[in-house]
Amino acid sequence: MMTVLFIIYTLLVLFELVLILSFIIDFKVTEYPVHDDLPKVTVLVCARNEEHNISDCLKSIVQSDYPEGQFNILVGNDNSDDNTKEIIKSCEHKYPMIRALDIEHEKEGLIAKGNVLNQLVDASDTEYVVIIDADMVVTKDWLRRMVAELMAGYDMISGYTQILRPGKWAWIQYFDWQVVLHSMKSMADLYRPISILGNNMGFKRSSYDEVGGFRTLGPTDVEDLGLLQLFQREGFKTSQMVTRTGYAKTKPQQSFNDIIVQRCRWMNGVFVHHWLLAIPAVFARLWIIFAVVALFREVDLAIGIIIYGMTSSQLKFYFMELRSGARLSVYYYLEPIIISLLDTIALLRLMFVGKVSWKGRKH
Repeated sequence: MMTVLFIIYTLLVLFELVLILSFIIDFKVTEYPVHDDLPKVTVLVCARNEEHNISDCLKSIVQSDYPEGQFNILVGNDNSDDNTKEIIKSCEHKYPMIRALDIEHEKEGLIAKGNVLNQLVDASDTEYVVIIDADMVVTKDWLRRMVAELMAGYDMISGYTQILRPGKWAWIQYFDWQVVLHSMKSMADLYRPISILGNNMGFKRSSYDEVGGFRTLGPTDVEDLGLLQLFQREGFKTSQMVTRTGYAKTKPQQSFNDIIVQRCRWMNGVFVHHWLLAIPAVFARLWIIFAVVALFREVDLAIGIIIYGMTSSQLKFYFMELRSGARLSVYYYLEPIIISLLDTIALLRLMFVGKVSWKGRKH
């Protein structure tokens, strides 16, 4: 067993080095010139029990520097049982570009966010479609940057999202998000995107219609990754953005349970849609468990795994901060250990509980 672990982590170290070097040397710059003659675009917002978030989200989009009259916002109220619907209606009356839609529950057999997005896309009438989550806010130039990227020749794009840092668990999530995005960007530039940020993405409607959209996926709680694979299967061009301007910010999960449930959804997506990557991902993310196992048999191997787990995350975070223009004002020492433990708990929960929840619904 120790020999197998040695081989696995040797390969992981080499792979991480390739990703880090690629990020440094072959980083694809996505800072395309923003066109003066921008086309019409529709922004889709899914909202279920978002009374504390939806107003800030819509206000940030409305304040975009995108040409007036060239964008509209479709907000889907997914059977909320709080004041979300009333807030959306109030924003609709206040801002002419906002249109509220009541979502039909599990229409055509679709579930979760895929059901909401399917109905919102059907209601849109523009070639360019951009999606943003209701618990996020965007910079003034976010919409311009997203549309410019699509106009540059991509059929589907994954925008750049940062974690807002106030909050008890915010720093851990911010660190992890930057590390994961480093790998996503490196893989996208080396080969093609292996995942996508469903909370901040866009596509061309003509390409979406050609692959069949969310209807083709059927009932799934990983609609974003599934749609990306449909696009790639048809040979459409996809991109992962990392920019200093034109990005979105998402609120961190506020409780330990919310963090675990979110990680369960992510893991479920990897196991369902990227099962070949799932095995190495388990060793990469749960490294602290394997280090403890090795400690009782081969101390040198245990030390090597610890160095791998700590160093790879720190390096990826450092270079990601530089590329995204952050100030590197905080140093992270324990975060890689905490993240590995959180992933271990999430995997155990997924194994023994099984069901994944989205906005209070289990699927």
